[in-house]
Amino acid sequence: MNTNYKNNHNNKNFVSNGENKRLHLQMIENIISRMGSNSFLIKGWSLTAIGGLITLYIANFRHSWSYNLLWFPSLICIMFWIIDAYYLRIEHQYRTLYDLVRQKEEESIDFSMDLSTTNESFLCCMCRPVFLLSYGLVLVVLVYILYINKP
Repeated sequence: MNTNYKNNHNNKNFVSNGENKRLHLQMIENIISRMGSNSFLIKGWSLTAIGGLITLYIANFRHSWSYNLLWFPSLICIMFWIIDAYYLRIEHQYRTLYDLVRQKEEESIDFSMDLSTTNESFLCCMCRPVFLLSYGLVLVVLVYILYINKP
């Protein structure tokens, strides 16, 4: 929303006594909470999918096609890494927005959800230690197993 919304509606839809700021901050908090939940679910799904495919590989180690099966957990690891980094980046953008709204005066609250004020790159977000120690480590181990078992 832009500031014209506030001016065009003659302040009828806006609450007084500091409630605008509280409501706006609460909206942002709810979004941040959802992003954290999504990230947690993605980590769970990635462990399940990668663990299941590695178990399938171990159970069929002697077959000739088992080597090709190791490519799938590697690709899934990269896919979940990217998705998880995406949610973390959005969460950080909303945290920055929260801080900006927290510092605003009550009269300037316009319920904007504009995230353009942050400039964190996606690659920078992917290289955070939490991702390097979880997805990066799994990917390195999978690539190492692929290299050792090369036909």
